[in-house]
Amino acid sequence: MPLTEVQKSVLRWREGGPALFAQEVLSAKPTEQQWDASRKIVERRRVSIRSGHGTGKSTFMAWCVLWFLACYFPAKVPATAPTSHQLEDVLWSEIAKWHRKMAETFPALAAQFEWSSGAFRMVSAKNESFAVARTSRPERPEALQGFHSDNILFLIDEASGVAENVFEVAEGALSTDGAFVVMAANPTRQSGYFFDSHNRMRSSWATMPLFA
Repeated sequence: MPLTEVQKSVLRWREGGPALFAQEVLSAKPTEQQWDASRKIVERRRVSIRSGHGTGKSTFMAWCVLWFLACYFPAKVPATAPTSHQLEDVLWSEIAKWHRKMAETFPALAAQFEWSSGAFRMVSAKNESFAVARTSRPERPEALQGFHSDNILFLIDEASGVAENVFEVAEGALSTDGAFVVMAANPTRQSGYFFDSHNRMRSSWATMPLFA
């Protein structure tokens, strides 16, 4: 049975990654580093980004959310950071911004999703396809635990500030073949899971130099 034009587009966006999706669906203009990160998430599925402030990293992560939920089903996107500010005021506001843009450029696709504080869900499958924000704290190591889906994307922002026990609890899920992981942080610490992803665990990660 031949593919429809919509199915062909979804396959192209899936293979092209978040940057291609952002360019064609959101009328965005990805930077070279965003294109590079996009290629790496498709090819390697585990990307660790060294990033400062104002580098386009949060925008890229927001694109990842929209891309993943539009191109995979069912799909779940647990997003975490050490502070609620980083999740709600930064990442979730970026998701809202680009969802509004999608409503202008691809209204039929945008209508399939709804944004709320701390969650972004597919309207017709709210419990099967969604992104949720969960703050990671040492006393709450289960922030990335308990998510099961055929397709799952973990987003870990300010990863150098996420406690080690959070990664230990989530390690099994992070390491499964079907999992995508995008992790980003300012490289200020010389130890921890994020540091190790650029050093002793580097063979398991597609690493990126400082986003600029």
